[in-house]
Amino acid sequence: MEVLLDIGVAVLSLVPMILAFYVPALAGTVIWRERGPGYKVQAGLWFVAGFGLVVFLYVVFTSSSAPQVAATLGLSVIQIAVALVLARLTVYRLAD
Repeated sequence: MEVLLDIGVAVLSLVPMILAFYVPALAGTVIWRERGPGYKVQAGLWFVAGFGLVVFLYVVFTSSSAPQVAATLGLSVIQIAVALVLARLTVYRLAD
């Protein structure tokens, strides 16, 4: 039972960063899906600038060593993927 509780706490600790990544993911996904193929560069800039800024600020304020930075970057990739999936689901729900 304690193991399940530890897993739940670990998953819930990822939620704030997923929500932070959700904002640029949603903006980029909306531009990508709703505006057409000519706006793919603009959507890509939203993704790169938004995700990059959030990761940069998180690394600057929390990490101090190279292993911590590597772990933060690896975990951020997973959180970005979850945020993109949530944004894509949200855009499809809003469009229908």
